Formats: sequence, structure tokens, C-alpha cells
Amino acid sequence: MEKENKKTRKTDHRTLYTKKIIQDSLLDVLYYKNFEQITVTEVCKRANITRATFYLHYKTLTDVLDELLTEALETAEKNVHNPDKDIDQILNLLHYNKESSVIGHESMLPVTQKVGQLSKYRPIFKDETLSSYVVNKIYQSQRKKLVPAFIDHFSLSQKEAEMLVLFIINGTFSVNKAMNWTKDETWYEIHAMLMKFAAGGYDNLKK
Repeated sequence: MEKENKKTRKTDHRTLYTKKIIQDSLLDVLYYKNFEQITVTEVCKRANITRATFYLHYKTLTDVLDELLTEALETAEKNVHNPDKDIDQILNLLHYNKESSVIGHESMLPVTQKVGQLSKYRPIFKDETLSSYVVNKIYQSQRKKLVPAFIDHFSLSQKEAEMLVLFIINGTFSVNKAMNWTKDETWYEIHAMLMKFAAGGYDNLKK
């Protein structure tokens, strides 16, 4: 029994290591090639593994991409001040009007505004061919939390809340992409402006 446990731990460790090598290799290739142009053979060559080894762990490159996106979103969640109270955090942050205020309360920014700042995963977010796919993944990961909150705070229907969440995620993603996912002084200025603009819309919804 003890030998079996040791073998399982060893196998699990080896599996995790191999999957990490595959994920990192896909990210490396994404730096100079769009996802739709990448092949399993190319990733295997980068990872120094055989195609057989790849298919022991993944069926397709999309499966690798999905795991990376899940990891990116989970990492972004950890950096949010309180991931279970995104709406309250947004409303609180809307009261601030200056770039310095956004910097000072950056941990209150929701996941949709923070995820693209993770440099490790930036090749995914910069890939034009993946934009719609990534936005949908972010939406699906956030809708169960944000849609009920929007319904409760603004007395919206299910459909209205879903469309508002989708609008915010799409808008935030597009702005960050237009800014090349670069977090600098201008990034803070733009997000401070966007928060001020959104404040008026949120106030009108509550009336």
C-alpha cells in the first residue's frame, strides 16, 4: 500500500511537471505566432517531448489553452481585494475621481480589469485570433457571481443583467487590448476616467 502511494505521488508529480512544460511551451510559441497557426508538433518540439506524451495529457491545444485561462483567472481572483464583493468594490471605487485614487485602491478593481496585467499569460490576451474566445471564457467565469449581484443591486431582469455584464467585460477587454495590456501611468488615467464615466450609468440604474 505504501509503495502504491509513493508511486502515485511520483506519477502525479511527473504529470504536473509535464503539463507545465506543455503549457509554458504553448505560451512561448504564442509570443511569435497566432494560436490558430500553432500545431501540436510545434509545441512538442518546444517542450522536447513526443506527440504521444502530449496526447497522454491533452486531446487538443485548446485544452491546454483552457487550463492556462483558468489558471490566469484564478490568479487574478487572488489579487482582488474581495472577489465575493466585486459590485460593492466597484461602487466604492466609483466615488474616487483621480488616477492616484485608482492606484491607491487598485485591489478593488474586478478580475476583468486585472487579468490582462498578468505578464505570464499576456501572449494569450494579445492574440487577436483569441479575443472572442477569451472574452467568452472570462464572461462564463464571472457571470454566476456578477449577474445575481447586478439583478439585486439594480433591479434588472436576468437577461438585462447578463447583457450588462457582457458589455462591461467586452469593453474592459477591448480597452486593455487597445493599450497593449501595458500597465503604466496612462493605464491608470484611462481606468480612472472609465470609472468616473461608469459611475453615472450605475447611479441612473439605481434610480
